[in-house]
Amino acid sequence: MPRARSTHPILSDRDFAIQDDVTQHYRLAIRTAALGLRFFGNIGLNEVCQPILNRLAQRTGEFVRVCAAENGELVWIASAQGSSEGLRYDPTMEAGPALHATANGRAWLSTLNEADALAQVRRKGFILPRDYAGSSVTSEQQLSEELRQIKERGYAVSADESVIGITGFAAPIPDREGGPALGCVSVAGPSVRMPQSRGREIMPDLLTAAKELGQIWPIPRFKKLASMPVG
Repeated sequence: MPRARSTHPILSDRDFAIQDDVTQHYRLAIRTAALGLRFFGNIGLNEVCQPILNRLAQRTGEFVRVCAAENGELVWIASAQGSSEGLRYDPTMEAGPALHATANGRAWLSTLNEADALAQVRRKGFILPRDYAGSSVTSEQQLSEELRQIKERGYAVSADESVIGITGFAAPIPDREGGPALGCVSVAGPSVRMPQSRGREIMPDLLTAAKELGQIWPIPRFKKLASMPVG
């Protein structure tokens, strides 16, 4: 039995997953989400990080998100909405960003050495999630060049990639211990409000938020990179 299939009944037996009687598909139970909320509460995530996100959202008037790096993936952990009227970008906080096809993903990869960055992407290849509109990066050569440019300017940009009509700017959250970024913080909104000139305007606030998050980062430094198979 594949590992995923053998794991689902175990989670169900412990009430961490629920199986639908009709479709036989599994979904996570509420207690699983409660564990996550309890974890973030215990480490003080909301108390120390949320004020920084709220301020950034208020100053930019757009949607702000933070993701954390763990085992070669980025996971959304917090957000703040700065747009109060008109066009608003209100994405879900479910699946984390694809590494090669998003501003957050590429911003994080830019803090790795080239070999490690490419290795993380090779785990899934340049295949896009089904709900992604597209990607401006489709090869390792393109990715390497893009990461070089991000390192030079200190932030990443994604326009009309994961979502048509949405542009995002992301900055890596520096690790005080000098390793790869702890995660990323991003500002995203309708492309009509987010041209390159707008990105330059909000960049001081975005970079300040990234630096502040790195200084007070409450999440334990778990393994940030995925292990690569030998041979």
